Amino acid sequence: MTASPASIASSPTARTRTPLLLGLGLALFASVSTELLPPALILGMSSTLGVDASAVGALVAVWAVTIVVGTVPAMQVTRHVPRKPLLVVSLTVLAVATVAVAVVPVFAVVVVARLVSALAAAVSWSVVFAYVPMLTPPERLGRAMAVVLGGGTLASVLGVPAGAALAAAGAWQWAFLGAAGLVIVSALVLAVGLPRLPGAPAGGTRTRSLDRSAIPVAALLSAGALLLTGYMTLYAYIVPVLGAAGIRPDGVGTVLLMAGIAGAVALLLGGALSDRYPATALLALVAAVPAGILLITTAPASGLPQPLAAAGTALVGFGIGGLPPVLQARVARTASATFRPLATGLFVVVLNIGIAVGSTVGGSLIASTGQGSVGPSALLLSGAAVAAFAALVVRPVRRRSLL
Repeated sequence: MTASPASIASSPTARTRTPLLLGLGLALFASVSTELLPPALILGMSSTLGVDASAVGALVAVWAVTIVVGTVPAMQVTRHVPRKPLLVVSLTVLAVATVAVAVVPVFAVVVVARLVSALAAAVSWSVVFAYVPMLTPPERLGRAMAVVLGGGTLASVLGVPAGAALAAAGAWQWAFLGAAGLVIVSALVLAVGLPRLPGAPAGGTRTRSLDRSAIPVAALLSAGALLLTGYMTLYAYIVPVLGAAGIRPDGVGTVLLMAGIAGAVALLLGGALSDRYPATALLALVAAVPAGILLITTAPASGLPQPLAAAGTALVGFGIGGLPPVLQARVARTASATFRPLATGLFVVVLNIGIAVGSTVGGSLIASTGQGSVGPSALLLSGAAVAAFAALVVRPVRRRSLL
């Protein structure tokens, strides 16, 4: 017998919902920080491990590929395990593997530890997103997703710079040890506070609700992957793209900081607005991405190239920053109760697919046709994603209004 959202929401843990959501967000903060640390520590790691900088940079790619390839099999293997112990164990494995990166100065060991870390992170993410709808009333799901996914956003804004500061103050190993410590703290908080949530029952057959909800969920996630591909086609090469608009390399950091702040604002607003206006909030955030890319692309030929390029970058950051909680809430509401844990867990796969494919497309375009083709291609991909989201979101709303 599986626990229902109502039974969990009515339990005493509902009174401590915010601390638990913050604990889930801390788990994402620590795991995303661990994922993104190598580029910030590249010089120290390459010196200690005796490899060149490109090998250290490849550790992020190793993580991303492992997430894409290993998430679904790992979730399938662990689907019958009760969620609470699975989350605590996966976070513990993540912490131990992260410590191994810090204390064993052998590159082959570091690569294996990163593989193990990525699989543990994939499992923990899937469980985190299975808990959010169970801990939260449906009318507050968007805000709850924003709190939890805010941990991932803060990791790129605060976690990685903090790791670089720790490395500068002593040794790069302290950054990984600090991330491992945060993972342990989140595991302890969740081990004490989370209610029991069983895994899928052994045996049994798939229900019709699973079959019905899998198709619209797959469509939503595919549209999200398309949008992220368009975004990364441009954003992976943002320095030369902004350079074409007259923004020097030493000014790119300021522009990207503005984009990060815009994304943080969207994260705060998007979750709340998606609870009241789910379709409008999703479409507005999705449309912000091609709108920003259009400004960036047309900026060099305009009379105000630098302001337009900076505004376009901030607009793209706004759309991408606010998208995760709104899209995750939409996926959670669309999926059946049976399919929901897998559906929400697939978001990290979609994210890494978009990063990998978009970066590859952008690099191929630059190599074959030059920098000028990156913007229009990114605009075409992200515009197609807007059309896909509009077809998925607007049509169901119209159908319901006619009934």
